[in-house]
Amino acid sequence: MPEWIRRQMPFARTSILADGVRLSVVDDGPGPRRSEVAQDPHGPVRDPHETLLFLHGNPVWSFLWRNLLGPGRDAGCRVVAPDHAGCGLSAKPEDPSYYDLRRHTLNLEAVADALGLRDITLVMHDWGGPIGMDFATRRPELVSRLVVCNTTAFAPRRPRAFTRWHKTFASPLGYRAGVAFNLVGRSALRFGVRRPLPREVRRAYLWPLREKGARVAAGRFVQMVPDGPEHPTSAILREVEAGLRRLKGKPVLVLWADRDPVMGPRLAERWRETPLDVVDVRHVSATAGHFWQEDDPGAFVGPLLEFVGGR
Repeated sequence: MPEWIRRQMPFARTSILADGVRLSVVDDGPGPRRSEVAQDPHGPVRDPHETLLFLHGNPVWSFLWRNLLGPGRDAGCRVVAPDHAGCGLSAKPEDPSYYDLRRHTLNLEAVADALGLRDITLVMHDWGGPIGMDFATRRPELVSRLVVCNTTAFAPRRPRAFTRWHKTFASPLGYRAGVAFNLVGRSALRFGVRRPLPREVRRAYLWPLREKGARVAAGRFVQMVPDGPEHPTSAILREVEAGLRRLKGKPVLVLWADRDPVMGPRLAERWRETPLDVVDVRHVSATAGHFWQEDDPGAFVGPLLEFVGGR
């Protein structure tokens, strides 16, 4: 990590191997260190502290969470934020077939097992929602509660129209152009915020995308968005929805930024219709866009820490 990024994101990191692919993970705050877990990776490791597991989406990396990692750590939580394969400081396979929803979920399971994560509060945004909910329904014993922020995990019941942006970059030609010229990353960082990013912040988001594998991952995330029930991602999302009953009794807090051009405020209410124990749906920012972590992070910090503190 370049020093100019480290100054913006001064958190401890570790790395693990997930089926031969190296994943970089923020792991800071109290709790068992990886060396303790390695002595008996399947043993009864118990973390007496709350673990906040932050899951990012596309085309960003764990840098997205820097303004929440510090407050979470200062509140006494262990804060963990992996870079998905192809993102941030993680390895970046260039084979497009590597990337699909279940692969990212299996990688997350490898992170949780390697770090001995227990008593997890999942904090999910964008693609972090499908990945996190797939993980939670597969490994419910590791998850204590869920925080849903401008994301979805629902399979489409009928064909649906893409936005012009998704339609462009999901097409074969758009995918190739996006990989060649980094168009997914550059465009998303413009329309995903309500105010222009500071130069050093935008530069930090784009820094991992200088590698071809990162642009492949960004392009594949776009192609993974289901346009109907026959899309390959939809099959996994139907499994997730069927498995929501396994999360019964685990509190769910929905926090939403209402100026999101991708996931509007009505989608927040959709979470109330699930069998999950949704304790509240809060529209906490009327001004922030999709990347609310840049537009208005403070609106989310208080409700998140209050939710964790009220365990």
